[in-house]
Amino acid sequence: MTTTPTSPNAGLSGPASRTAGGRRRRRRGWDLSAVPAVLVVALVFALPVVILCLRSVTEPTFGLENFARLLGHSGYVDNIVRTILISAASTLVALVLGYPIAYQMAHGGRWLRTFLTVAIMAPYLTSILLRSFSWLVILGRQGPVNKLIEQFGLEPIAMVFTPIAVVVSLSHYLLPLMILPLAATMRSVDGSRVRAATSLGAGPAQAFVRVYLPLTKPGIQAGSVLCFVYGIGAFVIPALLGGSKGSMLGSLIHSAIKQSGDYGLASAAALVLGALVLVIVLAFQRLTGMSATQLAGRSGTAATRSPSARRGGGRALRLAGRAAGGLDRLGVTRSRRLPKVLAATLGVLVLAPQFIVVPISFASTKALVFPPVDYSTQWYSEFFTAGWLDPLTVSVRIALFVTVIAGALGTLAAMGVVRGALHGWGTLTSTLMMLPLLFPTVVAAAGFYVEFERIGLVDTELGIVLAHVTLALPFVFSVVSAGLRSLNPVYERAASSLGASRTTQLRRIVLPLIAPSIATAGLFAFLTSFDESTVAIFLSGVHVKTLPKRIFEALSLETNPTVAVISVFVMACAAVIWLGYALFRRLTRISRSNP
Repeated sequence: MTTTPTSPNAGLSGPASRTAGGRRRRRRGWDLSAVPAVLVVALVFALPVVILCLRSVTEPTFGLENFARLLGHSGYVDNIVRTILISAASTLVALVLGYPIAYQMAHGGRWLRTFLTVAIMAPYLTSILLRSFSWLVILGRQGPVNKLIEQFGLEPIAMVFTPIAVVVSLSHYLLPLMILPLAATMRSVDGSRVRAATSLGAGPAQAFVRVYLPLTKPGIQAGSVLCFVYGIGAFVIPALLGGSKGSMLGSLIHSAIKQSGDYGLASAAALVLGALVLVIVLAFQRLTGMSATQLAGRSGTAATRSPSARRGGGRALRLAGRAAGGLDRLGVTRSRRLPKVLAATLGVLVLAPQFIVVPISFASTKALVFPPVDYSTQWYSEFFTAGWLDPLTVSVRIALFVTVIAGALGTLAAMGVVRGALHGWGTLTSTLMMLPLLFPTVVAAAGFYVEFERIGLVDTELGIVLAHVTLALPFVFSVVSAGLRSLNPVYERAASSLGASRTTQLRRIVLPLIAPSIATAGLFAFLTSFDESTVAIFLSGVHVKTLPKRIFEALSLETNPTVAVISVFVMACAAVIWLGYALFRRLTRISRSNP
């Protein structure tokens, strides 16, 4: 007996079959919209990085000579080991400080949650260069830390240009990357388990260590990997605060390219750095089952469903449980106010470096003394000169171009992945789009420099725009994708059934509904470009100098309080943008509720 093959739609009536087929055709129509962004990331970001890695075995001749030089020189080996140790120490500090803050952000009162959110996110809106300047003041010879030490009759400690300064500043920079996944995981924890442990006789500390802490393991893992990956690729902080004692691989790559012109050594160091990141990410994926795209998206909750994410603890957890039992018996864990006070205090300390530059901006001398001996407005006058306004204009112009280009490409890519019928290709496209977030920026900057120099794009605005577009695309893609996934596709189907073309659907339905997501993505793209320092330092030169490059020069060559003036203006602009964005979202919600 012969069996006639049937299609998936064989059981459908004629109109139903046509509807299903039309839906598939509509979805396939969006597939090509992701191609431009994919090509930009592949050709502008991935290709230079691949060529840079190939140079490690071809420059100046084919072989492993560059790796022999890198791994055979004690100074270079010390640099690699120091990079790993500083990254690990900074990650640990970020975890210890970030855990109590994340706990209150997840479970605290409304006002405390709001304050901690502002305290954590406000520094993230400020350039890493400006935050590094704040730590130069705080940890300096005449800074508040050494002034406090002197109050106890002790000798001041030399902290600037040491690994200590790098760990402190890097931990402050990495805190949001630790706290956000932790808070996301903590919100998903079932509180009834902790209450059950307490009802069975466990004290607060024991219930926390034995029940709550293991449940937040996925957030700890995600935050730790993010911090370690971003920390190991740090360049600006070690370059400004580390000196020779706190130098890391990023500084080695920069000096090999910009000072020595040794592309072979720089390529080998970049490949070692990239390999370290790859090993960490692959180990994390194997341990938790979380994809690289989820990790780049800073989601701490995605791994909570993985059995391996919940597994573990062992002897360390048992020992911690016994120690917690001792604290419970002493009665020091009964206070419910203590965790809130601790989190609020840490929030103030996280926010403090933002404002310590305000009095420095009014200092009468170049010396970084806190508080200043005398006050003056001369540095505000200095800022309004061509030496500072020209780089500011260049940075704003580049950021605007990046916002438009990355906004358009990222939105189209999100449409292709979310609304298209890419199937397995959608995952590959998403991973490629998020690649610039997972790969060390200093390695990408080295790749940009080596390849852009060959085609004449170094020291040009076009070169910086192209590089910054690839760095901004992941933010635009992820934000717009989230907005599209929350959008009910029934509106588009209804418009299509009434004869609306795909362009009309996009213009009249989709874009108005995801306008808040596009605005948010545009803000991220602008801030990413305007704030980006590593690529700007590599690609800027004599003819094109961005504001981050000018700040880096000022901090590298001299102590210039004009940088403090820039910090004040940036904080003011960030506050205005934040308030404007909040007002925009509020007006959007009101207009939707009152059509």
